[in-house]
Amino acid sequence: MLITLGIIGVVAAMTMPTLIANYQKTVTVNRLKKAYSVMSNAFVTSQNENGDMNTWGMNNIGSVDDGYENVIPNFLQNYIIKYLDVSVDCGLKCERQKDIKRYRLNGQDWSWYSVFEYVIYLKDGTIVDFMVDNNGKQWMLVRVYVDTNGDARPNVCGKDIFTFKLDTDGKSALNMAGVTEVNQSKNRSTLLGTCRDCCNKNAGDYAGDFCAGLIQYDGWKIKNDYPWQ
Repeated sequence: MLITLGIIGVVAAMTMPTLIANYQKTVTVNRLKKAYSVMSNAFVTSQNENGDMNTWGMNNIGSVDDGYENVIPNFLQNYIIKYLDVSVDCGLKCERQKDIKRYRLNGQDWSWYSVFEYVIYLKDGTIVDFMVDNNGKQWMLVRVYVDTNGDARPNVCGKDIFTFKLDTDGKSALNMAGVTEVNQSKNRSTLLGTCRDCCNKNAGDYAGDFCAGLIQYDGWKIKNDYPWQ
């Protein structure tokens, strides 16, 4: 009996980490799907009221010379935030984020306490951070970061933080980051490479942004080659 119990203990010790990891992956995917649904519905509602997304000035939200703080908040509030179930509109350089540590998939520090990060808290417990890129002249690409379990750890892009983008190629859609790239290349490895945004621990400054696109591309699954550990 003692031998049998010992064998059971060894088997349990070997299988429990896998079972726990699989459970965590399932929870993560479900939260990601919910967040994507919530955000997509908001964008659809906004388009119904404000016209096609491509008429919002997505390729020219405003001049870099006009200043981020003078352009981006109004754009986000008028076209996006008002269509979400917000509990706290924390705005740019959100004080609630001052002491929260977040990380890119490659381990780089990533603070949402910034004059370029617009943070809101939703009533369902998720946190959304908007950041708008530029081409040196115009503010033009909206990145939507969703922390699916709020400020709780691990606070890592690709683990509990996922990236959506407002498409500017005429499709008028909110997409998982990386979806456009993999559709163009017809190659899944595009998302797992070492580019600036790739779902890879050796990727560049935006490491992990493509992880959401990879999960969606794989049929809403986190496969074995996903950089989970």
